[in-house]
Amino acid sequence: MNKVSNKINVNDFIIALRPVMQNTTEEDTPASVWTGEVQVKFLTDLSKISLSEYEYSSMIKICNLMAASIPSMHENAFVRHVVEHYLMRNELDLEHIDIEEHEEEKVDDNNNIIKLVFDSETKGNA
Repeated sequence: MNKVSNKINVNDFIIALRPVMQNTTEEDTPASVWTGEVQVKFLTDLSKISLSEYEYSSMIKICNLMAASIPSMHENAFVRHVVEHYLMRNELDLEHIDIEEHEEEKVDDNNNIIKLVFDSETKGNA
């Protein structure tokens, strides 16, 4: 597995999915279980991004469309069927990477974009 900072390009937009967990009190279950809901966050390094304002806005729109597909698939069986059909026909390549510990940075989260600053440039492997 590769380290995150070695795999992220300055113009990458990363969509992070976090399962919403609920505490349980039952003896035979784990301390918390997934509710089936997810939190969606977009991660990008605003201090290094080299996209134009138009390109940046277009990338944000794509991220929002991808995030919107989650509740859309839940609410609409036809949308879910179309996406599942596409997935069955086109194998998606998932890249597994180790997440390094980074000092938490106070960020302005007004527009659901979290600014990350990485210590080194990538080696062109994104």
